[in-house]
Amino acid sequence: MGVYEEQIVPIKISHLAAYVAKVKRISLDDALVYIYVNPMYERLYDEEAKWWYLSTEALYEEFERCRVRQSGDVSKEEFEFYTYCLENYAIRKKISGMRAWVIFKESGADGYVIDNYDLLHTQGLEYVLDDIQRFINRRKR
Repeated sequence: MGVYEEQIVPIKISHLAAYVAKVKRISLDDALVYIYVNPMYERLYDEEAKWWYLSTEALYEEFERCRVRQSGDVSKEEFEFYTYCLENYAIRKKISGMRAWVIFKESGADGYVIDNYDLLHTQGLEYVLDDIQRFINRRKR
């Protein structure tokens, strides 16, 4: 990554967060979460795509398009199972739901649970939580 991207992208994220907070009427912290969990965030650092050239409003529209595509990929049953696993993982580890969510996001366990819903939802809770932990441990290596 070039020096230019390293300097301009943080500024763009700051402007985008302020815009998202205003448009969605949410806090700046919530706006940052909106940005960081969106797959579009990583594209901002793509040197060839040069997304940072877009205006704040145009970037917001791209983030929204990406968010809408992403949210349509998960069925109600898959999402309910995912949150069930997430909350039970938090209880087992004695951590907050937010911390568990971060662990799932950072390790890719969120996608793992949803992608393997057909198999995992037929198993017992202990097996599922152990399987998720094995997945997270493998990702840490």
